[in-house]
Amino acid sequence: MAKKEKKDQYIIAYITDFDKTETVLSYATFLAYTLQKGLIILHICDPRYSKLSTEQAEQYLKSLLPLGHKYASDVTATYAVLKGKTAEIITALPTLLGAVAIVAQVDVKAKRSNPQNRKTLLKNFSSCKTAFLVAQEPLRGDITDISMAVDFKKESKDKFIWSSYLPRFGGCRMHVLYYDYKDEFLKKKWYANMTQLHKLYTELGISFQPHIIESKSTFQDINALRFSADNDFGMMIAVTTKEKDGLEFFIGVQENRTIVNSFRIPILFLNQREDLYVLCD
Repeated sequence: MAKKEKKDQYIIAYITDFDKTETVLSYATFLAYTLQKGLIILHICDPRYSKLSTEQAEQYLKSLLPLGHKYASDVTATYAVLKGKTAEIITALPTLLGAVAIVAQVDVKAKRSNPQNRKTLLKNFSSCKTAFLVAQEPLRGDITDISMAVDFKKESKDKFIWSSYLPRFGGCRMHVLYYDYKDEFLKKKWYANMTQLHKLYTELGISFQPHIIESKSTFQDINALRFSADNDFGMMIAVTTKEKDGLEFFIGVQENRTIVNSFRIPILFLNQREDLYVLCD
């Protein structure tokens, strides 16, 4: 079961490069404002990625306040510096800082030793207990349309729950993308997932817009990204791969291909785990 905390909850703006903070801060501010949560700007002093002392990092973080981004005046923001191994700290953030979502930046040009490298980022977040939004460039304007692909596989309940938050609290339009399955067995399993999603949305008094998408790629999320780009959607929600099948062992998991995408669409990732933290209503 997803764990709900009754204490204060925060959006974490995970800063790894103080020369490039706009991407993380713009999305973190948006999420904090939309979801009505506090904001914590975080730097991790991990010798593998950061040469700063905790004192130096605190001074840099302090200089980022007050935030100058849209909605910042309605967001309570502070900062924190933690020292240790990045992956371990990220996993512990719900307990350490009351985190329910983390915003990070990915850079297609970053080397493997850089925390903004796509493979390094996914490795460091592989045990993350919260949603983590990964963006390539700063937020421009507002996010009004969000997409999510639903297939015939067993869907994470938390993926459906998270897909409801921005429509509920931010008035965003949720778009559900799927294939037009011809196989009756696959269609039946997909329909069961859609029934579960429809039931949740009906109980919450919100709606979603369904769309059939073409299957041009091996991975559904890549097809979903293409459709999202064609329709100017501002964000996509996806789950990471929990167990690799034979195909994924050979060609890799889809999040390695979607986290950095030519459409530059940010993705809100959810790890498939039973103790994923969700928002307090």
